[in-house]
Amino acid sequence: MNEIKNKIKLVIWDLDETYWKGTLSEEGVEYNWMNHDVVKELNKRGIVNSICSKNDFQEVQHYLKDKGIWEDFVFPEISWNPKGVAVKSIVSDMGLRPDNVLFIDDNLGNLNEVKYTNDGISVCEPSIIPELLNHKYAQGKDDTALTRLKQYKVLERKRSIKFDRNLSNLEFLYESNVRVRIHDIDERNIERVVELVERTNQLNYTKLRHSKSEILEVLERAERCGVISVADKYGDYGISGFFCVVESKLVHFLFSCRTMNMGVENWLYKQLGYPKLDVIGSVASQLDKSYDTSYINQKFVNKLSKNEQFISKNLKYLIIGGCDLEQLVHYLHGNVDTQFNFVNYRNISVHAEHSSMLNNKNLKKFQEQLKTYPILDGFDFTYKHRTTDWNVLIYSPLNDFSRGLYRHLKTGQVIAFDNFNIDWTDRKNHKELPLHLSSLTLEELDRFSRDFEYIGPIGERDFEANIRALVKEFKGKQIILLTGSEVKLTNVSSWESGMEERHSLLNVVLTDLEGEYDNLSLVDVRQFCLNDNSHSDNIRHYSKSVYLDIAKDIANKTELKIKSGVFSSADKLRRRVLKKIKKIIERIC
Repeated sequence: MNEIKNKIKLVIWDLDETYWKGTLSEEGVEYNWMNHDVVKELNKRGIVNSICSKNDFQEVQHYLKDKGIWEDFVFPEISWNPKGVAVKSIVSDMGLRPDNVLFIDDNLGNLNEVKYTNDGISVCEPSIIPELLNHKYAQGKDDTALTRLKQYKVLERKRSIKFDRNLSNLEFLYESNVRVRIHDIDERNIERVVELVERTNQLNYTKLRHSKSEILEVLERAERCGVISVADKYGDYGISGFFCVVESKLVHFLFSCRTMNMGVENWLYKQLGYPKLDVIGSVASQLDKSYDTSYINQKFVNKLSKNEQFISKNLKYLIIGGCDLEQLVHYLHGNVDTQFNFVNYRNISVHAEHSSMLNNKNLKKFQEQLKTYPILDGFDFTYKHRTTDWNVLIYSPLNDFSRGLYRHLKTGQVIAFDNFNIDWTDRKNHKELPLHLSSLTLEELDRFSRDFEYIGPIGERDFEANIRALVKEFKGKQIILLTGSEVKLTNVSSWESGMEERHSLLNVVLTDLEGEYDNLSLVDVRQFCLNDNSHSDNIRHYSKSVYLDIAKDIANKTELKIKSGVFSSADKLRRRVLKKIKKIIERIC
């Protein structure tokens, strides 16, 4: 029974006759200070600790606080519920896999129950404890700053807040003082209109990719047309939408991703009197006449206090990821450059931010050949993290979480395309195309099948190698990585089902890497994504308040890492020495 199968990231302790001697609810207990020290040391190794005990919560909390150890545990499950389910709840809430969890209990029945309910978990009797710190799978990594413990404490508090103050997106918008204005189209904003028509996709309801000359021609025939500007207490979004009504029908009705989850599209549709609109393809927000937009253009003005503004005037940010991150730009207020996915003239969303493409310095050599495929047409194969000046790179690798990889048979180049659970080289899948790929012809798909081989989703090892390469390439600059949500959403499309499990696998890679590199920080989205209310249309798109929380975390981390110079030379030396010691220990073991 005393077998630890994998590297341990979490130890879950039983209490009576395990952590201490005796039964707390009966004759009292004899505290075990050796176990006390084991918990402290595990936390310093980045291995966190939890409790699963059949006891009275308040009594246990009071006793452990008195011993100065209560705050060293996270997500305690102290109740009279079955332990199999209780352990499963701890592991799930912490976003871990059972494979990396150790459960210690003196009762064989409890051990077998937990083992049965949590496939892959390691279970041991208390006799393992004296040798636990010497076990090869319990070495962890240096975390004397208790970074992982602090992260899980934050996540624990967020989970608690969810029950105390479950702020909906609508409530957040009421607090944001959203203001929308309609403006005529003129020479000052026509270029912005052209840009919006060319680039927007998720909130583009007609998806007509008109050129500038075609837009001007349509405007000549328009009964009503205009642009909208949007602002809230956090700042000004600028020109964020465009509409054009011809013969009582909306020819163009589109909005920037920065306004996602703000309900601006429903507000404008109501202002226009609900003209006829043929929605083409999928959109991130469905129009709903019953949608409450009373929070827009409220009479009072709620200005943002200075300590809520996320301004880093001396820093240059570069954000690489999905276009939903446009919402971060608004909140950061700094010198921000971006590289997001875009929609080409075939109405295909071109994603080139996969880590396999981002790290491939040879990809540009084959651009002329690869651009002949519609799925990459419009991309110039230039990556701004190598061609522009920046201090802080904010990278969301969610493309790795969801996209399939394909290898070009002649050049060997690997590209990312569409959902990983659909093999587009299999001609059986060409019979019925999803809306977002409906512009592709059978001839184009057939050519794709001949020229590429399907690899599938990126594996954990390759993902880790790509992230390591990115961090090492830019040693002197700050890199912030965003994790993915792990919330199991209630209403998802068939291909999205189970995506939270995929997210969990790659999140583990990211959390393991944090702390290994001085220039790497992690914004753990999981602490902000608590339930369905934290998301919009899928697991990768969040409510407005979540992007605000992400921006706050980014600002805090850049302030600490760069402006305050938190990594002193002594601290860096200590880290290097500890890494060398760890490598020596690993070789010995």
